[in-house]
Amino acid sequence: MLKIRASRNAYETLGLPRSATNTQIRARYRQLVRGHHRELAPRDLLQDEQFREWTNAYLLLLGPERREYDRRLRQSRGREKPAEVLSGLSEGRRLMIGAEAAFLQRKLNEALELAKSAVKLESRNGEAYTLLGDILREQGKYGNALTMYNYAIQFDPNNRRYWQRLEEVTALRDGKALPKKFRQELKSPLRRPLSVWLMVGLALVAVEASMLYLRGSWGPAGLLSLPVRFVYAAVVDGFLLGLALAATAMIGPFDDELLWYQVAGFGTETTPIGVLIALPGIVFFWAAVVFYVIVSVLDEHFSLSVAIALGVCAAVTLGFSYLMPRESVRAVQMLGGNFVFLGFLVGWLFGSLRRRVFEH
Repeated sequence: MLKIRASRNAYETLGLPRSATNTQIRARYRQLVRGHHRELAPRDLLQDEQFREWTNAYLLLLGPERREYDRRLRQSRGREKPAEVLSGLSEGRRLMIGAEAAFLQRKLNEALELAKSAVKLESRNGEAYTLLGDILREQGKYGNALTMYNYAIQFDPNNRRYWQRLEEVTALRDGKALPKKFRQELKSPLRRPLSVWLMVGLALVAVEASMLYLRGSWGPAGLLSLPVRFVYAAVVDGFLLGLALAATAMIGPFDDELLWYQVAGFGTETTPIGVLIALPGIVFFWAAVVFYVIVSVLDEHFSLSVAIALGVCAAVTLGFSYLMPRESVRAVQMLGGNFVFLGFLVGWLFGSLRRRVFEH
């Protein structure tokens, strides 16, 4: 796949939006490293330029330096190269990086040896014990993994991720169902001021009014055998909903959700996720839904904003189909979503223009 531009900052290096959470950063890094140069020994990966670039960006964005880096990034209009973090790491931390890469590539024995060496050098590092616990857990050594997680909690008792690991491995050891995940970094789109709901409500009323107004007078069949007035209404209604949801921050900025987050292709090449969703959605809307489900599973990335966008467009399309003459129902159900989604994307773009692109 085509990489559309060279990386100018840490976020572009990982193919992430500037609003990415720690969970998304970890998932993205894992996804990139998992299939990268599997023929190399874990210790040799740190000599690989691409791996070093990913790891450097990953460490910077998960570290305390991120806030200051973001400030400089805003001042430089997105052209702030990340500082070199790897060169200042201790030997134990470098061993942890190699162990994590081996673990992600399913080289469990090599990962275990590196993690043990890291723990000897970083004996008070909770992350080192957690990584060792993850490897032991994957090998089915639940008792040993439990001990490692307990050590990690001793050194960082407020880390919910460590407690989650402890509960999970305890359940596995005892043959019980895994506990529910902690709800971390999950922002509810429902917690919005009344003014936001009023604006969204007005957009929904406008959509409903257009459906009722045109009911029974859709006009002759036109493009793709769809009634002419339906095509206009679908684009306008999609635009209103995309504009309202984006302008009220019910969904994330257009560029964050569809441009900045990139999906790995062949080798080290990447492509924006919007290419796999927006373009198919305009040609055949239901393909975009299928593609996004596949991407979400394979890339370990789920965007609530994209899910809301697809769900809203599907609901509007099906709503129109119930008001159509019998001979047009099938065409609207199959192809009507193309025009609703097209309008929604344009509205999403316009609604995002007033929001700060670099803001978290």
